[in-house]
Parts: sequence; C-alpha cells; structure tokens
Amino acid sequence: MKNALHLMVVVVVGSLLGLFIGKLLNIWFPAGHLHTLLNTGVNTGLHPTTIDLNLVEITAGLVFKFNISSIAGIFLAAVVYKQLVK
Repeated sequence: MKNALHLMVVVVVGSLLGLFIGKLLNIWFPAGHLHTLLNTGVNTGLHPTTIDLNLVEITAGLVFKFNISSIAGIFLAAVVYKQLVK
C-alpha cells in the first residue's frame, strides 16, 4: 500500500512538473517543430459518463493526458525520488 501511494505521488508530481516544463518551453519556442512535438500527446481513460436516476444524477470519468513533457517530468520525478530514498 505504501509503495502504491509513493508511485501515485511520483506520477502526479512528475506530471505537474512536466506540465510546467511544457508551458515554459511553449513560451520560449512558440512555433515550429519543438512546439508541435511538445503538444503531441495521448488521451486515455474513461470519458465522463452520466447516470440519471431521476432522484440522483451521477457523473464519473477519469482521463489521462500524456505528452512528451509530462513523460519527461514523470521520469525526472522518479529519478529524484530514487535519489531521496537511498
């Protein structure tokens, strides 16, 4: 359970770090091949679904959006985590 929580924290922190890196690089390089490469990604998961029972309406969904910068951020967070755990 503890390892799963650590993995989840590394993925979330890495994704946020990758998002920050991607936004920063998009500001520095607004057009061109690097911009296209950084913004190419994959959306995967369960798209929002609504269940209407007249008394209660439930909407649930979970979509992951991965791109090059978020994967690099996850890798960087995993390396930092590995160094801290030693």
